[in-house]
Order: sequence, then structure tokens, then C-alpha cells
Amino acid sequence: MTHFYQDISTLKKQFLCFFLLFAVPIFSQNSVTGSVLDSSNTPISQVNVQIKDSKNDKIIAFSFSDTSGNFRLELDKKGLYILKISYLGLKSFTKEIEITNNLLDLGKIILEENKIDLENVIIKNEAAGMTEIGDTLRYRIEKFLNGTEETLKDVIKKLPGLDIDSQGKIKANGKEVDKLLINGEEFFINQQKIATENITAEMIKNIELIKNYTEFKNIKKNDKSGITALNVNIKEQFKNKLTGNVSAAAGENRYKLHATLFNFSKKTLFSLISDSNNTGELSMNIEEYTKFTNQNEARTIGETTFSKNDDLPRFLTIGNNVKERSSYFTGLNLKYSPTKKTQVNFYSIFNSVDQVEQQSNTQFYASNSGVFSNKDSRFINEETMFTNSALDVAYKPNEKSLISYKGYFSGVNKINTVEIANNTNQLDNENKLTDYTINHQLNYTTLYKNNTGLNISVKQQIIKKSNRLNIESDAPFLNLNFNNSTYKILQNSQLNKNNIDLNANYTFSIKKTTNAIFMESSIRKDDYKTTEEQFTQFENNVNIENKVQTIGLQTKFKLFEKTTFSSALSYSRLQFKMDNLNKAEWLFMPTLSLKTDFNSNHYIKLSFSQNNNLTQAENLVPNNVISDYRTIFSNENLILSTITPNNQLAADYFYFNNKRKLSIISNLSYYKATNIISNNSSADATVNYIQYAVAPFENRFQSMLYSEKTFSFLPFSLRASVSYSSSSKILFYDRLSQTFKTESTSAYLSFVSRLKKTSLQFETGVAVSRDNYQDNFFSNSILIVNPFIETSYKIASNISFNSTFSYKKITAATSSNEIYMLSPRLRLNFPKSKFEISMIAHDILNINNYEQITLTRFDNFTEERISQSLTGYYYFSPR
Repeated sequence: MTHFYQDISTLKKQFLCFFLLFAVPIFSQNSVTGSVLDSSNTPISQVNVQIKDSKNDKIIAFSFSDTSGNFRLELDKKGLYILKISYLGLKSFTKEIEITNNLLDLGKIILEENKIDLENVIIKNEAAGMTEIGDTLRYRIEKFLNGTEETLKDVIKKLPGLDIDSQGKIKANGKEVDKLLINGEEFFINQQKIATENITAEMIKNIELIKNYTEFKNIKKNDKSGITALNVNIKEQFKNKLTGNVSAAAGENRYKLHATLFNFSKKTLFSLISDSNNTGELSMNIEEYTKFTNQNEARTIGETTFSKNDDLPRFLTIGNNVKERSSYFTGLNLKYSPTKKTQVNFYSIFNSVDQVEQQSNTQFYASNSGVFSNKDSRFINEETMFTNSALDVAYKPNEKSLISYKGYFSGVNKINTVEIANNTNQLDNENKLTDYTINHQLNYTTLYKNNTGLNISVKQQIIKKSNRLNIESDAPFLNLNFNNSTYKILQNSQLNKNNIDLNANYTFSIKKTTNAIFMESSIRKDDYKTTEEQFTQFENNVNIENKVQTIGLQTKFKLFEKTTFSSALSYSRLQFKMDNLNKAEWLFMPTLSLKTDFNSNHYIKLSFSQNNNLTQAENLVPNNVISDYRTIFSNENLILSTITPNNQLAADYFYFNNKRKLSIISNLSYYKATNIISNNSSADATVNYIQYAVAPFENRFQSMLYSEKTFSFLPFSLRASVSYSSSSKILFYDRLSQTFKTESTSAYLSFVSRLKKTSLQFETGVAVSRDNYQDNFFSNSILIVNPFIETSYKIASNISFNSTFSYKKITAATSSNEIYMLSPRLRLNFPKSKFEISMIAHDILNINNYEQITLTRFDNFTEERISQSLTGYYYFSPR
């Protein structure tokens, strides 16, 4: 790795020069020193020493005493602070200190005996490399690493209780971490995957897991926040300067260029990440994309959209089942804190992906006349450009007030072209999609005496989508009577949404009960238009306007010493308007929960909620809309005031014991909806008709159990999870109802090494999943069995080896295949020169395109797809 700190001339060539403005000089440090002894004048090691802000009680420095009882903490500014020293079995020591010089020596501090100190219970587990102090679990990461780790992701995966799932989300004891902090500050917002794959392992000093984290934008109350945060502390040599790395890799027809630039200082956190490759690697997944493009706040009234324009970019939904893919990504993150009262967060992302697919598809259609299949082959090319930017500004004039503004923008431009060949046609299908969304919100919060408070917010969401569908064929299709021998469809659709919400929330307490009265007023306008040059039956113009007024009451109180009851009861008045139709409805929506906290790491929660989903303009089309060369959508019996009531029951259980090194998490949920938006369909050999229709019900059940146990007598952790979900709903085939059922079962079991004083670490296990689809006509299923092993071995002080091997057996109804994957990597680094060389081979057992089988259930058909997948590759990477 070639590090660069002050090589400004090189940086100018690789990055825009304005980024240099974010470089912050090194601050002069102010030190606080002292030594801690017990009543017998014996030094005490591993004593927790904290320095807090005297105004807001926020921890700004944190350390432990050494074997001689000495401690030293560094602060950036002089002023008044609170010193707090605590140790299990001894009384806590608290003192106000004032720093006026660069060094404040507190001398000897004596801690007196105390049998119980419940305020700061410290669970020492030095041998395990973890120390739990109140709501913070601190990892001494050097206890778990073997020197082969390259990124923050590699470090996290080797820490007990922590993991990163296949979607890039950080998990703590099986639960998703809410916040990722850098040096105690929120920085990457919801971009966890981007952070974990670009912060290098050598930058990390230690890692802390924080429960009940209180962010800057929250007004401090007596209640615990319930927010979980993972804090990554950066080493001093990487602070207050520009630092980063550049890597380049090349192999046979493969390349990868990657560059990072960071600045971690007290007032400014800055990162610039750039990546370009044709290996097929992606910088974001479907969940992150959804977060970026749906930044609106939760609303009282739910909404369900059944748009069939295939708006999601295919690079997110197709995975690695592509023949070729190249991508370019640039991400900028900036956090600036000019004063203690103001914080500014900004990020901007640009992502461009070009990919080629080659498929053989078989669709199994069900109808009252029987089951038949349709086969086609497809060659697909898609070019997607995605951009997303966000600005979050918060100002706290005092500890009781907050003014904040959030603004988001996302835009997508997509061109998808498909060459299709079936038994009767040769077709060219092209979709051009432009989609952008703007969300912004202004918020004011203030807290009065006795925990009474007021929150007022104004929100607006603007969505604009346009889709141009162009289909050309050498023969008639969709059962249409074309005017001449030019068999062509050109359909344009436009969707515009404009939602404005005004919210007010007043909180107050009566005895031991916390209450809130909330009111909301909303206006929602939707316009959906489609046109087609030859056929008027594909023209639509739908304009709707919904007004919602909501009033409700939230209540929270303790039923028993450890059991809390919460409720939110609301009434909403909906006014529907479309053409000459005007209608009003009253809706009641209760939410109830019961939670028992046995201790801070052990609870069970039961909850119930009732909601109502509404139709959208896209569902209310009076005429037809073309989806592809053989599918047409329309509306059968949905009306503007169609409402789908739904109820959800859920149970959550969580247990974590650091001393026993055991964690258990489980949840169950049951969803039942009536008067649902479903589909009435009919199909023949050439066309598939689907109509939006009202059906009696839909039921869904989901369950999950996860556990991790680290053994005392063996240097291993055992991770296991199992999940089961099922659903049933009514679909209509030629207006006759059918029950459609799905079942999904998955299980995961792995052993993770916790070997000490060894260069070898590994994880091995197996993942199994099975999906079943069944209706009155036919059933289908797919089974995947995937054993794997991941190893990392430090051969010498500067040579490390990583390898991943897996075997995947896929069995579907009419086909099956086996996939072997081997990805080794040899890494040679030169610490003195900050340079390294890697020889990387990815999926080298599949140098030629192999075939991947997938099974997908659509509205009235099941599709079994055989796709050519990305080939393996190898390359040489100096950096």
C-alpha cells in the first residue's frame, strides 16, 4: 500500500483540488494524567477513566489505567470538564476539573471500597479481550486478529458477537447495528458497506459496541434510546491529516482501480472513495439502493404500489447471473462540526454500471384451461447511472432545543435493451427510464420543564418518473391488429407525485406515565399518464388527490417493575378526490406493545399494530398498460377509496451474556390483511393479461432464531440460525379464485476459530435453503445446499494468505447444477515502504461462463431461468 499524507501534487492529479479545503491542521493536545490506588496504597490496573463535557455529560475522552495505576488522556481544548473514575467493587470517583495548561496532573487518586456500585458495573474479561462498562462493550481487537486483515470488514468478522451479513449490514449478536460511528461521531450515515470495505485494518485502534446511544440530534431525556452503535476509534497517526491509498490490479481481460482519501480530525471527517472495475464487483446492494432512494419519513397511512415498469436497475436484482459487467463508483462523505452546537453531514454518490446478460427462460403459466409453458432466449444489455446526495444540518441553541433540516436527492437513468427469440417471434425490446426523487424536511424540537416537549415538522416529497417502452418484432404480438407490416409499439408513461405533510407532537408526563398528542395534515397528489402512437387502448390519464388529517395519543408506562406498556391510538380522516368522485373515510389505527427487560441484555417484547394501505394512481388505470412483449396490465375493480386493512402481531426475544459468551435472538411475526390488492389473470400462448383486483385476504408468517456461543474450553465460536416463512393469498385465474402458497426455509451453521497466538484463523459451515411455490394448478421448488470454508493464514511477518472455497448444489423442478468456487489470495507487504503486492484469483474453477439456475414466482406464472454467470478471474495488484 502506498500511503500519502502531504503529497499534494499527486492528489491534484487524482482528485478535484477543492477537496484540499477539508484538510485540518493538527490541534495542540492538552493532557490529563494521574494514578489510581486502593485504600492500601496499591496501584489498580484497568480502571475505567472518563472525561465528560460539563454541559451535556457527553464522554469526550476514555481510557484505562496501566499496570502501575497510571492513566493519561488527551483533549483538544482547555476548559471545565467532569472526571469520572470507576472500578468494580470500589466507589466511583467524580470531580470537576479545569484545564488551563497543556498538562494537568491530578496526582494520586484513592478509590474507597464499596461492595456494590450498580451505576457503573464493569465486567472484566481481559483474557477474552472484551470489557463491558455500563452500556459499552469494548474490544481489544489485537486479541482476535492474525495480521491478514485488510479492511474494517475483515476485523469485524473476527470479533465475537459481531458479523457482517451477505448484504453488508453489521450485526451485533444477530441484530442489525443502527449506527456506525468513527471516533464517536456519525459519519457514513447509512452507508455501512461502503465504510467497512474501505477503512483499512491498520487504521483501527479499537472497536466499541454501544447500546442506548444518544446522537447529537436527539434531545436528552430520561428514557434510554434503544439505539445500537458500533464505534470505530482511529489510531492517532491517521488523524488530522490527509491519508489514503491507491491500488491497481490487472489480469487477463480484467482490471480494477481503487482509491481512497480520508481526513479524520476533531471538527472535520472527510472521505473520498473511487472504484472502477470490469470484474463484476458492485459498490452497493439492493437494500442500500432502497435506502438511498426512499429517504422519506414513516407516515401514518401506509401505501402499496403495484407498478409493473420494472423500475429497479437489473444490476441490483440479477446478482452475479450476468455474462459481463463493468462499474464505476465515486462516493464523497463530509461531516463538519464548526461549533459544539452545529453539525453538518453531507454525502454524494455516483454509480454507473454496464452489464450484459444471456438467459434461457421457461415460464409456467396456470389457467383454468390447464398449465402450459413458454420458452425464450434473451440477450440483455443494461446501462444505468445512479446518483444520490443528502444534506443533514442540525443546530442546538441549547440542550433543550433542536432545529434541523434534511434534504435528499436521488436520480436514475436507465437504458435496457433486450433481444428475444421464441418459437414465433424475433423481438427487440428497449426501456428508457428516468426517475428522480426529492425529499426534504424542516424540524423544530424543544423540551420544557418536567420532560414536556413540542416537535413540529414540515415535509415534502416530489417523485417524477418517465418510461419509454419501444418494442419491435418480425411478427404480430400481444394479439394486436397492427396497421401495416411494421410490428412496433412505442409507449410513454409518466408518473408525478407531490406529497406535503405538516406534523405536530406534544409530549407530557402524568405521574409515571409518558404521553404524547400528535396531529398530522397531509396533501398527496398523484398523476399517471400513458400514451401509445398506434393504439388508443393504451392511453391513460389518472389524477388523484388525497387529504389526510390525523390525531392520536401515545402512552408509555410501567405495568410492573420490569415490564413497560406502550400504545399509540390514532384516528385519520381521508378525503379522496378523482375526477368527479369525492369520498371521505375514517380510519382507526392502534399500535400496542408490551416489553419486559430482565436486564439490559435480556428482554422479550410483544407487539400489535393495525394499518391501512391505499391504492395509487398506477393501480387505477382505466385502460391497458404494456409491461413487455407478452404482458399487459389493467384495472378490474379497484377504486380510489379501496382500502386494505391489515394487522400484524410480533414477538421478539433477545439475550446476550458476555460472561457466558452466549447470544440468542429470535422473532416471530404474523401478518393478516383483508380486501387486498391482488391480480386477476388469463394467459394463452401469445399474451398474458393481468388485472388489478380486490381479493379477500393475504396471510404471512415469518420466524427466525439466531445464536452464537463462544466456548471456554475450546477456541471456537458456534454460529447457527434458522428461519421459516410462509404466505398464502388469493389470486384469480379467469376470475376464478385460487389460493397461492409459498414456503421458504433456510438454515446456517458455522464454526469460527478463536485461536490465540497462532497465525491461522478460519470459518467453516454450511448454508441450506428451500423455496416452494404452489397453487391449485401446479407446484415448483428449488433447493440450494452450500458448504464453505474461509481461511486466513499469516505465513511470515510480511506474507499472508486468504482463501475461500465453497460448493453449491442447486436443484430445481426441471434442471440442476453444481458450482465449485475457489478464491485464493497471496499478499506480500513491505511495512517500511508502505507498499504491498497481491496475487488474487477469484472463482478460478470457473474461468469459463457457467450456468446458474434461479426460480422466481411472478403474478400468475413461475419462471425457471438458466443464466450465464460471471466468470472467474485472476489479477496482479500492486499498491
